[in-house]
Amino acid sequence: MNRQEMLDLAKQIRSEEERPYILPPYPPQAVTTTLQVPTSIGDVRVLLHSPLGETETLPGFISFHGGGFITGTPEMDEPWNLFLAETVNCHVLNIEYPLAPEHPFPIPVHVAYEVVQWIFKQSDTLHLNPSRIAIGGHSAGGNLATTISLWNAEQASPLPLIAQILDYPPLDLATDPADKPHFEEGIPVELARQFNAMYISRAEDVYHHLASPLYAAQLEALPQTLVLTAEHDSLAQEARQYAKRLQAAGIAVEHQEFAGQPHAFTHHGDADVALQAWQHMAHYLKTVYRS
Repeated sequence: MNRQEMLDLAKQIRSEEERPYILPPYPPQAVTTTLQVPTSIGDVRVLLHSPLGETETLPGFISFHGGGFITGTPEMDEPWNLFLAETVNCHVLNIEYPLAPEHPFPIPVHVAYEVVQWIFKQSDTLHLNPSRIAIGGHSAGGNLATTISLWNAEQASPLPLIAQILDYPPLDLATDPADKPHFEEGIPVELARQFNAMYISRAEDVYHHLASPLYAAQLEALPQTLVLTAEHDSLAQEARQYAKRLQAAGIAVEHQEFAGQPHAFTHHGDADVALQAWQHMAHYLKTVYRS
């Protein structure tokens, strides 16, 4: 595809993104505030979700939505991020990172990291405890959370991220989707190829560790990690492999696979299973913040 064909396809996919979302079982007692964060490409919108009436300094969870790197908004995660804010008693910072093909790799990684740096710098203003901040995301957002953790670990003065939550993340953009495990309810091969092609504009970048974290050489400095996978997801195998590599590097890893579930099950599908996954994330964050 040439650039114009990519732009047209992205516009079409975005216009068709109308699937119903699973909601929490009750309206969370939490509120949303919109922030505008200055970055090298302009202001980036961040939704700050906070427990209702809470004015004390709290832990924080930095969250990235899914959408194959080319679609999605923070609003798709807002109901459940409000659930996390209330259940965990923390602030959740829900980032609207730039999308491909308008902003291909590595722009989303660089800009997202700028926002994460800003969050730490503004921790007093945001009533955040800077020693109790975790990061995570769903699908493509899980990839971004992973790559930000990797890049952060390479800095001379890394930010003190204390944990990462990776929810069915794509971690290997180098392998042809046709060569990954196939499930009838999985991501269609051609659609997965299109997502990858729009995000990775240079073929040589597919093995870059900030695009395909599965190929990262150094994992020893990463924070403790929760990995969630869906059994009937073509991306589950690479997430399992990454969890094993983290464990081999000495990182504390918790991995839970949800039997019979497809990709994006925390947002679409069985409401009871989705709730179990979100409750697991909430429990994990509570445990991390208490340690």
